[in-house]
Amino acid sequence: MTTLREIIRDVGEKYIWGLSASDDGSSNSKVKRIGSNNEYRNSDLVKGVNLELLRKIVVSEPLIRKAIFKKNRDTFKNWFLIKDNDGNILSDRNYKIVKAFDKKTMFPALLFQAGVSANIYGTGFIEKIYNENSNTSSMSKITSRKKLIDLELINSENIKERKKNPDNDNDNTLYPVYHRGNMDEQFIHPSRLEVVRIDKLPFSYFGISTVKILWNVLNSKMNADVSSGELLNWYGRGMYDIEIDGMTPEDETETKNQVKKHPDYLIHDEKVKVSVVNPTRIDPTPFYEYFYTNIAAALEMPKHMLTGSELGNVTGSEVGTSAYYSDIENIQKLVFTPIIEGIYKELFRSYNKTWDYEIVWNPIFVDELSEAKILQTRSYSATQAANASIIDTGEARRMLNQGIINLEPDKKIEPVIKDSPKVSDPNVEPQPVKKRESKETEYRPFLTRTELEMIEKTKLKGKIEEELQEQRIREAMEKKKK
Repeated sequence: MTTLREIIRDVGEKYIWGLSASDDGSSNSKVKRIGSNNEYRNSDLVKGVNLELLRKIVVSEPLIRKAIFKKNRDTFKNWFLIKDNDGNILSDRNYKIVKAFDKKTMFPALLFQAGVSANIYGTGFIEKIYNENSNTSSMSKITSRKKLIDLELINSENIKERKKNPDNDNDNTLYPVYHRGNMDEQFIHPSRLEVVRIDKLPFSYFGISTVKILWNVLNSKMNADVSSGELLNWYGRGMYDIEIDGMTPEDETETKNQVKKHPDYLIHDEKVKVSVVNPTRIDPTPFYEYFYTNIAAALEMPKHMLTGSELGNVTGSEVGTSAYYSDIENIQKLVFTPIIEGIYKELFRSYNKTWDYEIVWNPIFVDELSEAKILQTRSYSATQAANASIIDTGEARRMLNQGIINLEPDKKIEPVIKDSPKVSDPNVEPQPVKKRESKETEYRPFLTRTELEMIEKTKLKGKIEEELQEQRIREAMEKKKK
């Protein structure tokens, strides 16, 4: 027979994250929270979070998944151009080499996935594949004679450490160790990997996981989500409190069968009195705002972008949005540009060519209004420079496309026609057009002939009434004198 203590304990564990009392009734109890693992609950145990659990959190928590995927999509959505030091793009032959390699390796998607891995696990790994025998050891260093033919993303969950070669004491190289289930460790030479780390501590090989930084916040949010649903469910269903005089095990079994469709109930005899106290209802909004703020801070993303802006609630968001896109530009230049250039250098070397180019990322525009503002500013600058005979038409068009360009100091420019079109200054707010003053200040609406006749009749009638009134007053005064 189920004891009262067991019933109360079940209710507490299910609804109040309550005390899971020990069988002997002692106070040596452990707190259990819904939806959490006790071994990872406290802040000092965050270091014990394994890589597999980080992935499960991203799959389970929609906001962190949205933030990580959005930021990486924004990083690569406009891609980049490859130019030489003079600003010229690749030749047709070199362009075909790069284009074929990007298509084969699905380079944009690969970099996107590597960035996602870096946010989730702290580090993303891209393996470079060469034209070599299948029995070539992964511990061998890449030489200049080997041709780069493909790229592959490695599961970051399988690389957790670096070790020295156990078979060669003179080799001081630290090899990333690849683990796959119960298989033996596989050592990979660092020259075969491109390592993606968006956040990294000095002197550390592995990067910092954004999910791990947010472990306590995400754990709290998931608990809050579960508990909110449980409480709403509890409030909606209520709880049966059934009292049976002289209850026997048979009575208990029969009653359970009758109320089994209602999962929350208590069954006890007349000697026991049980009170169920409902928890105090609170507004969860401040707690969720705290969660949103921390998630946005960890990914350096405006909170309104994380949660989605409501109409009429975007005032002041431009500053945060601008900082967000500036952070993306920094990630592009500081994190991914060296990786991309390193891969293309090996690709060009495979074709006996020298990499003498630079990666120029295409600008990321915030919205259509910002695009229009940028175009207006460039148009004004180009027009002013052309009217002053500083640039020619071709350079003006380049300014519209690229913004700031390099000019030849000694280049002679033909004077422009005096009647050149004028462009409004984007830095000056447009002023309202003043209406021309008119001598006729009286507003005269258009009226039909009939309406005009009625107005004249009304005026005439009014004058007649005034004259009759004055006549009655005079007659009254005369009578008074008599």
